[in-house]
Amino acid sequence: MLMLGFFAIAITLGIGWGVRWYGLKTNQQWEISVKEYLICSLVMCLLVTPLTLWGGRSLAISNQVTFNENWNGWETRAEWIKTTCTRDGICRHCYDCDPYTVSVPYDCSYTDSDGKTVSKTCYRDETRYHSCPYASEEWYFGVKTTLGNYVIAGANVPTNPQNYRYRRWTPVPSWLESGIPDRWTEVKQRLDAGNPGPVTSRETYENYILASQTNIIRRYNDSVDTYLKANLLPAIRSDIYNFYYLDRVYPVGVSLSGDWQSAINRFNAALGTSLQGDLHLVVVDSNKVTNSDNYLGALMAYWQGDAFKKDALSKNGIVIVVGTKDGKTIEWARSATGMPVGNEHLMVQIQSDLKGAALDPKSLLGYPVAKVLSDDKVSVTTSDGLLEKILWGQNKFSRVHMKPRDGDGGFAYLLYELEPTSGQKTAILFAVLFFGLIGWGICIMVGDNTRRFRFR
Repeated sequence: MLMLGFFAIAITLGIGWGVRWYGLKTNQQWEISVKEYLICSLVMCLLVTPLTLWGGRSLAISNQVTFNENWNGWETRAEWIKTTCTRDGICRHCYDCDPYTVSVPYDCSYTDSDGKTVSKTCYRDETRYHSCPYASEEWYFGVKTTLGNYVIAGANVPTNPQNYRYRRWTPVPSWLESGIPDRWTEVKQRLDAGNPGPVTSRETYENYILASQTNIIRRYNDSVDTYLKANLLPAIRSDIYNFYYLDRVYPVGVSLSGDWQSAINRFNAALGTSLQGDLHLVVVDSNKVTNSDNYLGALMAYWQGDAFKKDALSKNGIVIVVGTKDGKTIEWARSATGMPVGNEHLMVQIQSDLKGAALDPKSLLGYPVAKVLSDDKVSVTTSDGLLEKILWGQNKFSRVHMKPRDGDGGFAYLLYELEPTSGQKTAILFAVLFFGLIGWGICIMVGDNTRRFRFR
């Protein structure tokens, strides 16, 4: 960055000197004086360029270390708000009605016979319209969760909307969304039964390891391409659907029975709320994958490689790979987390305890439940699922932090090793040059007028 700063200053000063030379050569009125050149050069060298370099580098590094991760939580309340609609009110579905006239001023200045401009303001009538709602009510349906609020429907007209016409001779258009959304009804029924559902959202966080430009700290496996060609490496999923669901069970060459995706969403809701974790479960045909350790290494290298950019496996991610021959029993298990260190005893226990276990969502993932305490807080109770017992057990999962905390050195040192990319450096250079041009422009426009007076 130091060399970039010298380069930027040299170009900026060169541009200023070139402008000054051209003004002298062509005898221009806008010539830059020596005093103007020196003052602007000092400002650029001591203030503008250092601040631009510092700000540009900070933004560049912040962009490099920012990635996306899954946050997991629970539904807490289903909201239904009815808004009474009025003319010129806050309802969204309206039409122009009830015209009225307003007097609008405009400039009608003119030049008199002596050539003088006479200022004058005239008025003309314009027709304006009030805003009338189609329906006398609009309904808002939302869901409050421990992760924030979700809008299921922002402004539905009521069920049987023609019975709610604001004016009886103006029908409610058929294309407007009406009634109670099925999605909201499902949430309401769950909450009324005391069984809130799971929620997942995508949030940003900092990951110095994924951003690191040092290959030593990054995961690598030379079998990635081989597994990809054999269609044995699934792509990590990051697309939220139905407002807040995300599939994180990956069958690879096997057929699974049972509602695995719903089970893992519920499991992750408990895991995220209690332990800030996010589980991804890969179920692979053990007839096709004979080296389980190598397969796990390739999967982690793939999921945390450049292929998924900002959506690479996050630091709170837990990856469990299980091999099966019949889709009913786990033959072997391997696991890893999104961090290169931490939770080692947990990984060993997963490998040991899952071998020979039944492969069905209830036995493996259980059915954790939540009790709503407030709009943003729940208490979680786990069941008897095998992974519940392991991840909340003696070797309970612990999220490893990037920054030093509680005596842990963390990975903050990687942040200071990062440098802007070539593209980012080019953008910073252009920013410095842009501010330099502004500086020289100020010299030309508002600088010393001693020479300019000669041209009047």
